[in-house]
Amino acid sequence: MRSSREYVRTPVVLGLDFGGTKVAAAVASLSGRRLGEATVATEPALGARWNLDHGLEAARRLVCDVAPGRRLAAVGASTFGIPEPHGVGLAPAIAGWGELALGRELSAALDCDTVRLSTDVKAAAAVEARRGALAGHDPAIYVNLGTGLAVAIVCDGKVLSGANGAAGEIGYNLLEPGDIGRSGRPTLEEVVSGVALAGAASRATGAELTAADVFGREAADPRLSPVLDRFIEELAFHLANLTVAVNPSRIAVGGGIVRAWERLEAPLRHALDASVPFPPELVVGAFPFDAALVGAIDLALTAAEASPERRSAIR
Repeated sequence: MRSSREYVRTPVVLGLDFGGTKVAAAVASLSGRRLGEATVATEPALGARWNLDHGLEAARRLVCDVAPGRRLAAVGASTFGIPEPHGVGLAPAIAGWGELALGRELSAALDCDTVRLSTDVKAAAAVEARRGALAGHDPAIYVNLGTGLAVAIVCDGKVLSGANGAAGEIGYNLLEPGDIGRSGRPTLEEVVSGVALAGAASRATGAELTAADVFGREAADPRLSPVLDRFIEELAFHLANLTVAVNPSRIAVGGGIVRAWERLEAPLRHALDASVPFPPELVVGAFPFDAALVGAIDLALTAAEASPERRSAIR
């Protein structure tokens, strides 16, 4: 039987998901059992440094609470944008986030030399492909409908990265032919995302609304139905075109907006059936609201896997 002293020495891993509206953290044992989790809201107006420190403070508290005296074997982190050695590309959600050397920041702040990073949608797609809704489906598409918009493409069980790590960043799609070469053109994410939906609904009603408010109040406020119809129509158009190009066997959808799946499913299903030569299955992901965090934990576990401590610590 393992002594209490041996148990205290057993390391743990930390998963972090940095989003535009929240930072989520989870601590897991080396066997993958989740020991605890915490979420704090971001404040984009306060900039990158404040939000990073805010999230890391919550993560350190969590480790102390659920794994006192146990060191971190590895840290896995998912983030909006494309993590690179000296910054995070395509990360406009929080000013200054693009200048953060996120890996080095996490290593120093958490006193852990083993840090692995991924774009949030790719981390989510990887775990869905490994043991979630996309397992056994090839190719497949994962769609993240949250604060922003992005997809990930799974081929041969692996998530397509792209030459610059930006495969699947459809939030930058053109909206119409006239947008080619146009300076300051609108992007798809400015039309199809949680932020975009809230903004469009607020303009239509004169009230400050969230994306959740839009779905929740549609039945009582007729001004919201046209807003939602346009949102879903644009999403369906781009999803159908992507499906024609990739020919997936299944599409899995995750993110906060999936809470309104009963409003989204029928029109998206119709668009695929009516427009795609070989319509795929369309399902909600196995980890609909925290796939990026689950993926971050998996990154950390994979990084720690070669450690002799892990082989002796699994119980």
